Amino acid sequence: MRLAELCSQGVDYAQNGNPVDIYNNRPRPLIKFKPDWHKAEVTGTRELDYNISDRALGHLYRNIELNDTKLPIKDLLTEHPGETAPLQDLISRAIKPLIQHTLNTDGTEQPDREDEHTERVHEHYVREMRYTCVTHTLVDKPDVRLTEEEIVLGTILANCTHPRWRLDKLYRMRLHVGGLLAFIRTQVVKSEGEGELTDEELRAGLSQAWKAWVWAQHHRDREFIESYSLILLGIIFDCLRNLGGLEDG
Repeated sequence: MRLAELCSQGVDYAQNGNPVDIYNNRPRPLIKFKPDWHKAEVTGTRELDYNISDRALGHLYRNIELNDTKLPIKDLLTEHPGETAPLQDLISRAIKPLIQHTLNTDGTEQPDREDEHTERVHEHYVREMRYTCVTHTLVDKPDVRLTEEEIVLGTILANCTHPRWRLDKLYRMRLHVGGLLAFIRTQVVKSEGEGELTDEELRAGLSQAWKAWVWAQHHRDREFIESYSLILLGIIFDCLRNLGGLEDG
């Protein structure tokens, strides 16, 4: 009955303007302690508020050991294999013949290392990524920012005492990044109208994506260049797939 009264008050908030004080008026739970498996993704909690669950979930929860994201993983090679010359990496050497076969080129003409259009698109991408790293953090501190890896994976590694706040931040971050990806794609693969892309537009987009990939390989010192290269790689594969360039791959 008390929950129903609070629900009715919340529904009428738009009319009467009386907010619901959830924290002081909500009914207390019948069981004071919660099972320990309910502490997932929570930091700074009191151990006395949770009991050790003897259910299967409790044993599974206590069997998980989370690694500190700031420490290197044990037995993981962290040494740099050495600088690879541009376009001599395995990915570039694998996709180059597919692009040449799809575009019917002999490969004698190499894309220019400098591309003003690609550089402008990358500058816009860097500004949006900086904004994303600062805006969608769980802690409002100037020195706390998301990493490039977190944005690529679509997750936030930091723990949060409010799971809903974390989910809201994740949703907004993914929505922002999704819009940014769509913008980058329209700047690489341009369409004259609405609907599906024509073969000519896909070929022009594939050529521009390859030029942007070459530019990124020659500017590895730029900010957020790795995630930018992944976006270009995805565009290249999409164009190749739509043009049938991956059927023999």
